[in-house]
Amino acid sequence: MIPTDFEFMVLYICYVLLLIYLVQGFIIHKNIFFKVNLVIFIIYLTFMTYIFSDKENFKYGNSLVILFYGELFFSTHLLIIGIIKTAKIIMLKRKET
Repeated sequence: MIPTDFEFMVLYICYVLLLIYLVQGFIIHKNIFFKVNLVIFIIYLTFMTYIFSDKENFKYGNSLVILFYGELFFSTHLLIIGIIKTAKIIMLKRKET
């Protein structure tokens, strides 16, 4: 039973967009950065798919907790990617000057 409420659909779309970004970056750049992030993403995507598919997790109003953890993994991963990319840009600008 994978939930299909609007909030979960937004989360699924975010997962798909991040997956497309990581796969595209891995294919185009063949960089270890994308490879490591793709492996991490696949691990927690598999974990969250297991959590989403178990209907026992949604009893007694726990769907908001499941939604929160799904969004927490996604936003933390996106934040880490953003920090690494920003740090690389800053380091490149320092080398130029």
